[in-house]
Amino acid sequence: MSLPELLQARGVRRALIVDDAYDETPRAQDIGVSNPQWAIFGDDWTDAVREQVVALYADARDRRLDDLVGDDLFVAALWSLSDQFPDLLVPLFEAYRGGRAADERYLDQAKGKLEALGLEVRTAGRRFQDAAGEADLILIDLFMGHGQGDNDVEASKALLREALAAKGPPAPLVILMSRSNRLETKRDEFRDDVGLLDSGFRIVRKADLEGGDLLERQIERLAEHLADTRKLADFVGALAAGIDNAAQRTLTHFRRLRLSDLGQIQSLLLDVEGEPTGSYLVDVFDRVLAHELEAEEGIINAAKELNAFSAASYPPPHVAGSPDLQNLVLRTLTQNVRRLGLPGSTGGLVTFGDILFPRDAAADEAVSRTLLVDLTADQVLLVMTPICDLQRDGAPRILLMVGDLRPFGLKDWTYGSDARTAVIEIDGQLRWIKWNPKHVDTVSWDQLRQALDSDELRIVARLREAHALELQQKLLSGLGRVGLLAPMPATFPVDIDVFVVGEGGQPQRLEVGALNEGAVCFVGRDDRGKPALRLVMTEGAWDGVEERLAAIERADVHQSARAAFDHVRSKPELRQKIARGLSLDGVGAKWSGITCKTGGQGLPHMALVGWNLADADQALARGNLSKAGVIIHIRDKPEADAPHRADAIREGLIPSDAIDPPAPEAGG
Repeated sequence: MSLPELLQARGVRRALIVDDAYDETPRAQDIGVSNPQWAIFGDDWTDAVREQVVALYADARDRRLDDLVGDDLFVAALWSLSDQFPDLLVPLFEAYRGGRAADERYLDQAKGKLEALGLEVRTAGRRFQDAAGEADLILIDLFMGHGQGDNDVEASKALLREALAAKGPPAPLVILMSRSNRLETKRDEFRDDVGLLDSGFRIVRKADLEGGDLLERQIERLAEHLADTRKLADFVGALAAGIDNAAQRTLTHFRRLRLSDLGQIQSLLLDVEGEPTGSYLVDVFDRVLAHELEAEEGIINAAKELNAFSAASYPPPHVAGSPDLQNLVLRTLTQNVRRLGLPGSTGGLVTFGDILFPRDAAADEAVSRTLLVDLTADQVLLVMTPICDLQRDGAPRILLMVGDLRPFGLKDWTYGSDARTAVIEIDGQLRWIKWNPKHVDTVSWDQLRQALDSDELRIVARLREAHALELQQKLLSGLGRVGLLAPMPATFPVDIDVFVVGEGGQPQRLEVGALNEGAVCFVGRDDRGKPALRLVMTEGAWDGVEERLAAIERADVHQSARAAFDHVRSKPELRQKIARGLSLDGVGAKWSGITCKTGGQGLPHMALVGWNLADADQALARGNLSKAGVIIHIRDKPEADAPHRADAIREGLIPSDAIDPPAPEAGG
């Protein structure tokens, strides 16, 4: 399906381009109150000019120029007189006109590209709220102002936020554009402050609008899964409304509590259990709020729609890592650090799921001496004693499990069904913990109290009950998790080289700077429960590959490879496989064909992929040339401590027969 056909099928028919370059009249901020041309204008501002200005803007009669330079109406009056007094006013607006002309060139390119896709295109300046109500796709400038400062970014965010609120659902797809090199650094801030879904939002530099097809690729990525994006948007919207309703009902329940009720709870339950009243009520609030959220019909209905979501369509994100997912998982595994201010028991020292960590490296030895527990640098302790035994110091000794605190990086993932806390924040840094169920110890209350009182040991985090119970199961029975949150998929980083076949039959490496960012292999299970391996790289990396492919002369490609090369360059099939995660099942140290499903009977393969080939530059076997539209070579990271393909095979995540596959076909 072509992109114009895809857009029509997804109902994306009207586009809106928003840029202050479309405003007919500049504002004071576009000229800038510190513009040195104001001083020259002030020296040459005659009474005749003033009278002309006053005729257009009466408030300018008795005001000083210093007060007027920040007045939009005054600047508008001068703008309308610029043809009448060119010697005086053209220099004042020269920088503004230059920036506007540069933007208009890029905007004309964008408009032409959108119209070529069959879209009805409208343009607007700062006043675009009405036009946004009919738009399915919005291209908007990062800066609503010629000055391109933080205030101009805030203006762009505020205007789009107001326009989307007035429009209501479904929200349009949004592409943020700019000439500024701050575009990428402002991406997440803009998305979050406006309230956009990441799957419905992309960025593009204005320079990339001239030549190339990056804008079209970004639009394709947005449109391809528009239906699921809107389902997710409905779910988030239902949560926003439902949370408010559920919170109000929860608070109503708590307002009905009488002090006498608290007294009965205290005397009949909490005194016996040894739990403080405030801590207990926060725990109760958690559960009541969850109950009320489950009563929200809008949330349940929106969640039902999401049940049809298929992970097969989106194996991993089309980026090398997903910190947003990690931050979400973090919140499911641990309580907020402020919650540590409420003790979990009357004793007030520790509770089930508390993670203990020495104050600093110098305190490691002191803690080991005090607790009589062997600790090395970057090791933590997890309280495993059941909470009922901790109440009122009920247990004579406290059971602790030791774990290794590790930096959170892709190369630090390990494999197998080990006990782990996949992500945790300690001292403002994301880390992860590999627990050792065979390394356990016990300490007395006096030992623990001494270590905490001396500030040698700190409670740095508290696991949520479900995750703490999961680890307790591994510790005590080895029965594994039962109905608990599944861990994040294992990943490990790899290096990537991409080649085309030169006229002489030798692979020619494509020099793409973004490929230096590397790529990531995600290891998981397919629908049949068998090991599944996917290759993911950043959007920028593959965009760079496609830009290099577009610059290659067809005559410079080996004749046998030209049909596959033409297919890769003209069709989005390989790009889509990369975006969804290229299957590496069965790929090893041989060139394997990547299947082609849209090339007809005469083109069964469109590319080759190999992993850890001894010599990727070796001459290709003649039978492989017809498959080599492009060649993707995957290499293990050279660092000794980085996980490698052999590690995944040894741990059973990749079948052992994948070492030397008989006749693999990748990318299905």
